[in-house]
Amino acid sequence: MNNKTAIIAALAVLLLGMAAFMYWHPGVFPMHGFTGPESYVPSPSHVRLTGDSWRYISGGAAVMNGEPLDAVQHSYSGYCLVYGLARSCIVLFQVTVAVLALLAITSLATQAWREMGGALRWEWLPCLLAGGLFALNPEFAAWHCAIMTESLYISVVCINAWLTHWALEGPRKQRMFLVFTIVFITAFLRPSGWIQLPAVVCYWLCASNLTLKHKVGFMALTAVVFFLFAVCFASRGINNQGPTMKLYTGEVVWQEDLWRVNMPPPKDITRTSIADGLLYGLRHPQAAAWLVAKRLIVMFLRIRPTYSRLHNLALLAYHLPIALLGLAALLIYRRHPAVSVITAMVAAHALIVALTFNDNDGRFTLYFTPLLATAAVLLCCKIITALKPIATNH
Repeated sequence: MNNKTAIIAALAVLLLGMAAFMYWHPGVFPMHGFTGPESYVPSPSHVRLTGDSWRYISGGAAVMNGEPLDAVQHSYSGYCLVYGLARSCIVLFQVTVAVLALLAITSLATQAWREMGGALRWEWLPCLLAGGLFALNPEFAAWHCAIMTESLYISVVCINAWLTHWALEGPRKQRMFLVFTIVFITAFLRPSGWIQLPAVVCYWLCASNLTLKHKVGFMALTAVVFFLFAVCFASRGINNQGPTMKLYTGEVVWQEDLWRVNMPPPKDITRTSIADGLLYGLRHPQAAAWLVAKRLIVMFLRIRPTYSRLHNLALLAYHLPIALLGLAALLIYRRHPAVSVITAMVAAHALIVALTFNDNDGRFTLYFTPLLATAAVLLCCKIITALKPIATNH
């Protein structure tokens, strides 16, 4: 067993240990607000429930009974199906997929390190740090034990990023078809899942041998196709989240007033389609741009007005270095394919927040945190390996 294999095995054990700790200690990062009947509460009671859990529990029952999903559940049909099939072992299933995500993260970190020309004897370091930031994060472990989309979706984003990069390393047509199919299927987990499709296509276009003119043209076409898809087919699920109304009201964080932006009044506040929101943004570009900027700042910092000062300081200590170092790494090493796929996934999910809102518990930031942390780790490792010879000489 080489060093890298031993590190991954140890990280997997730590991930399982963190999940087990959170499972048996639901008072750590407690979740509240379950609104469903007590008879539907899963057994054992250590499984974490929130206000949205009833949506998936009842949706899973509906899927297994051949009954239709309601309008909101339809946007999360993939997770409703997963819960329906794995109700008795949902936590075990989510933890298992998280271990696969760990493998994807460590593999992507190693591949990026090699593409960046990192020394072979040091490749264990980005593997250890990137995997450790994922395996030992208590928030991830808490979501693994919850009946919510978050654990699976965070893991799926990591796995899909690795698969998207892997598709270009062999017989491209077969691998690209397989990966696109996997990304398409996993997009049903939650509404934001669909943004992975244009992210994957744009990454592949950038990595192709097409001229810059053709790359830009095809990426613009991808954006138009995805927008038409959102308007024509996915609008019901998207509009259930009220993004256009949140644009009108300047909402930065779900149902929070502290950071709300004062927006110009719309001509007709009853018109709340995606197209109406786009037209409103074009009519008021300055106000819309400030709202987008504020949403992105809050997204990367992860703080919330309802959290205690200590809680916000802890979040800043973790997320601010990751954001600064990670974004710097994405810019510095943008020409390396493994870093570019991270950029595509981070940018795609940031776009969703920019156009909609931040959730009040900050979980939307977690969707890309493992990947952004991987980029941050790569920059740190480059700095460490560059400083070591200097320190040795002195």
